[in-house]
Amino acid sequence: MTGADDLLTMARSDSRNRSLVLLLPGITANRQQWSAVISRLADVPADIAHGAPILPSPAMAARVPTVTQVIEALAGELRRRAYDHVVIVSHSVGSFVALGIAHVLPDGVDHLILINGGLTSVARFLDRPVHEILTRPVACLTFVRLFALVALPAPERLRRAAVNHRWFSQAVLGTYVSDSAIATQEKRSALLDGAGRPEVVPSLWKNRHHWREFISYADDIRTDALFVVGSKDPMSTEQDTRAMAALLPSASVRLLRGIGHAAPLEAAEVIAGLVRKAVGAPESRLGD
Repeated sequence: MTGADDLLTMARSDSRNRSLVLLLPGITANRQQWSAVISRLADVPADIAHGAPILPSPAMAARVPTVTQVIEALAGELRRRAYDHVVIVSHSVGSFVALGIAHVLPDGVDHLILINGGLTSVARFLDRPVHEILTRPVACLTFVRLFALVALPAPERLRRAAVNHRWFSQAVLGTYVSDSAIATQEKRSALLDGAGRPEVVPSLWKNRHHWREFISYADDIRTDALFVVGSKDPMSTEQDTRAMAALLPSASVRLLRGIGHAAPLEAAEVIAGLVRKAVGAPESRLGD
């Protein structure tokens, strides 16, 4: 480890706050996707921080970490900082980190908001790929295609084209996200931030059996967990999300109609509203 700042990078900090909103990324470590959510939390009395990803980083000595190693590192830092209230908001595969922290710190996390995190089928595919391909070939093809999109480096010219032209982004990503995620150049830039990271494949490989570890302690997690799922999300479907929520003693599901696998971008106002409620802040008085 190289220091606490590599584990929790403050997006907004005020030393008077005793509450923390911890934002955990998906597999691409995309921080830009949270910008629209953070902008809607400007008046919330809480520190806001980005957590370390499940990728090589200074915090993990530049090695590919396991999910468990990231969980232990972040839990240790939360113990050290001793916030009175902690709300963890995760995206996609970051939800396994969020759930693991709640397991390690049963009295240290107040709420979990797990966005696009009901990855039951994806996790089972990584754990037992041959079995899943034989039983669910179409779904597995969807998983592999997204892994390729986020892991394979693309020429800068193609990246610029995807950001500059909505039709190009829709052709590449349209099955994974709703039209709202690619509606503006700013959103397309945020959506593609972190894509094309070759470290994704080693991370997926190293953590391919984490599902077994998760289900071994899932029924011990006592923290209230809210799964937020998009009705158009092909990676964490409503069915998969409800199956994952059923493994926890205290979990509920909220369905967002017309939303895909990038809910922090597609439904930033809704996500920010859920965070505000979790930290006990009043409804936003800020405009869009």
